[in-house]
Amino acid sequence: MQRIIDFFLSNKLRLLFWCYLLIGIALTTSENIYLKSSYLNTSSRLSGGVHLFFSGIGDYFSLASENKFLTTQNKVLMERLIALEKHDLNRDSTLTKKNFEFINGRIIKNSYTGIDNYLTLSLGKEDSVFTDMGVVNEKGLLGIIEFSGNSFSTVQSILHSKSKINVKVKGTDYFGSLVWDGKKPNKVQLIDIPDLAPIKKGDTIISGGMSSIFPENIPVGTIEDFKLTAAKNYYIVEIRLFNDMQNIGPVYVIKNHLKQEIKAVENNKDE
Repeated sequence: MQRIIDFFLSNKLRLLFWCYLLIGIALTTSENIYLKSSYLNTSSRLSGGVHLFFSGIGDYFSLASENKFLTTQNKVLMERLIALEKHDLNRDSTLTKKNFEFINGRIIKNSYTGIDNYLTLSLGKEDSVFTDMGVVNEKGLLGIIEFSGNSFSTVQSILHSKSKINVKVKGTDYFGSLVWDGKKPNKVQLIDIPDLAPIKKGDTIISGGMSSIFPENIPVGTIEDFKLTAAKNYYIVEIRLFNDMQNIGPVYVIKNHLKQEIKAVENNKDE
């Protein structure tokens, strides 16, 4: 206590000066409208900047939950869209089965520079993800599950030399196979389209729905160019993908609830 008293006594003149200075500033700003306005504006900018800074931090940490919400909403919308496209208007809606379910996931590894490219997903058997399930995102088709572990799975990308997926020209019944020539990650090829097909540049390519892996009408890309094969009876069609395969974002694994029934029928076996 004595030290504190000694400190004030030894610095009384300096402390008195600062006291008078603060009083003077307070009186000046209270009487001078311009200075008062400048002071308030400066104070407002400082406090606003502080609030903006902390608000930005809060927004940053809330991005994960917001992204999760959006991917869930997209999943619901995609399921509803597929259900509507499959719905037979001549039947009672209560009799319509919900064939396809979309499972949210994210990519933890993505290759696109080789000949045989894969995606690794943060989903596995524990998430009801198994081999031969289709993988898409909100822009379109991505590939097929090749291996599923307990917590992770690998996807054979459409940028793979052995990838061959049934697709068709939108608005027609002309089907073909989607393949990749190993050259550009934003372009794939459509083969087995007959020369009678009335295709043109800009036409949209979608999944054909001829397998139990992908439902019909999943977007793929647009026709950029096409030419006849050497035999001149089929087209080789160049497709520009809707997806940027180098920057995919959230993904969805497609579960077909009727897959086993379809397989049983195809194999002429009772389930």
